[in-house]
Amino acid sequence: METIQIQLPNALADRIRQEIPSDEALSQIVTEAIQTWLERQEAEKVERQQTLNTLRRAGLVMASDKQRALADAMMAALPLEEAPARSQVEASLAKLKVPLSTEIIALRGER
Repeated sequence: METIQIQLPNALADRIRQEIPSDEALSQIVTEAIQTWLERQEAEKVERQQTLNTLRRAGLVMASDKQRALADAMMAALPLEEAPARSQVEASLAKLKVPLSTEIIALRGER
């Protein structure tokens, strides 16, 4: 077993001395606390990964390499002209028969 040193605020150290009868008991308590913390960290990591995977499957999150490939493909398809004026963009959007979000969903084949 390895020994480690930790620094605690004086008030906490005093309270520990009052509450815990021996060094062995303190060692056991600290070991359990650290183990519990590590297990909670691992559970949170797994939960974050599961959430991210769920969002990916739903098409709401993309891996960075796919984002870059999509951005590159979009940029390559754009003509090297000036950006359209706001009025042109608004006119193009006004021509849509459905909201833009619905159009995007349809293009992705989700409905």
